[in-house]
Amino acid sequence: MNDENALLKKLTQECEAEQLHLSGAIQSFGAMLCLEEQSGLVTHASANLAEFIGIAPGDLLGRSLAECNLLPPSALENLPVNPGQTLSVSLHNHMDALLIRGNNCLLLEIERCTITPLPIPLHHYQRPLMYAPRDSNELIEYHHVLLQAFRELTGYERCMAYQFHEDWSGKVIAEVTASGMGSYLGMHFPASDIPAIARNLYLINPARMIPDASAPVIPLLSHNAEPPDLTWSNLRSVSPVHLQYLQNMGVCASFSVPIRIGGTLWGMVACHNQTPLTLSSDQRDTCVALCNAYALGLSSHIASRRLQMLDSLDRRVDKIMEALSKHTDPLDGIESNSRVLMEALAAQGFAMAVKDNVVIAGNGPDLDGIAEIDNWFLNGCRELLYSTDHLSEVTELPAELLASVSGMMAIKARSPRSGWVRFYWFRPAEPQEITWAGNPNKPITENAGAIALSPRRSFERWVETRMDYSRAWSGEDKLVASKFRSSLLRWL
Repeated sequence: MNDENALLKKLTQECEAEQLHLSGAIQSFGAMLCLEEQSGLVTHASANLAEFIGIAPGDLLGRSLAECNLLPPSALENLPVNPGQTLSVSLHNHMDALLIRGNNCLLLEIERCTITPLPIPLHHYQRPLMYAPRDSNELIEYHHVLLQAFRELTGYERCMAYQFHEDWSGKVIAEVTASGMGSYLGMHFPASDIPAIARNLYLINPARMIPDASAPVIPLLSHNAEPPDLTWSNLRSVSPVHLQYLQNMGVCASFSVPIRIGGTLWGMVACHNQTPLTLSSDQRDTCVALCNAYALGLSSHIASRRLQMLDSLDRRVDKIMEALSKHTDPLDGIESNSRVLMEALAAQGFAMAVKDNVVIAGNGPDLDGIAEIDNWFLNGCRELLYSTDHLSEVTELPAELLASVSGMMAIKARSPRSGWVRFYWFRPAEPQEITWAGNPNKPITENAGAIALSPRRSFERWVETRMDYSRAWSGEDKLVASKFRSSLLRWL
């Protein structure tokens, strides 16, 4: 089993290291030219170029676009200088073109012009998103408003709001679907479904469209240059693993827009369709604008809830310190106020250790158990605040003890008088059911002697039952412990 886990870890690391931005290929819904940044000469041309502009790729390699009368010289001059910035340009053959400032290169993406019958009413869709939800009920409706707008704008059969967790797994928190599509609402997806390199690209790019997962990949042709950096490209080809993943889901087209809060990837809107479906640049831009408006409202909601939480935290910590301050001996204060301390973090057990003295209260470990936990936290853990909902991961304790102390929050602070003072809160094991979209453990396949990770074949409801985990410690719990530790330094 250990060998299998080691192999799985190795394969996962290889998957994480896949150079998605250096694929040397694009999707077939557009064509691409890559230019040398200083000279403006064409270094790469997609093999399908003639389908879009009637010029063979070999006829442009090594030449400038101005020489070929494809772009006016002013276009390159007007392109902003920072990587990722873009400039829409006009071609003479009813094509949409976008100049992109890449990393040490310029990209020209060409798509067929799609004219919508009527202008997209951005303000109509944006107006309901221009407020901050006040409570959880309004937040649910807020998600739904965004997804309904996406569904109307794109025509995609399933539109989902997906939120990342701390470990980069995620959960579908809202969904709007066509009839007969089934539902992923409330289901969890493992972090490996969207590996770190893909998350980094989502953090950079405003959107990602895969209009036909079954379409052939188009290579970028070149005389001798290395593959260009396609980090900022809309046309960048798709990882074969992700194409297989979509196929296993029964999805032929997908469209995703990241939800960024405070510079981090909070979540994303993911849209799926069972048949090929291409969105115009106007449709994509409108969806990005809606997601940006949504993110502003969501950010305001999160900030408001955080202020309320911090106010509550201050009152909770003040209550603890007021009770403790009535005692000159820390151990006496802790022992007589252990219930207050447990209630502050919704814990069922508590312990404090000063030098070799220990106070245990509630449903906590015995002296031998505390000795083992305390030795690990004091000598084997460099963190001043540590929390886990699965204590058996870090220390070996008897099974009967782990039932009552499966979860632990621990803090330590150095006192001038007493040295390291340690506080522990414990939660018992609670049977937990997590509903996954398919078995989250990636299978390993072997083809022609090559071993690789394979996307799971089924996304049917798969329930994982955990028996030795406690209720997870929330961000609020960690803030309480952190603020309590800061206050302790003044009291000890």
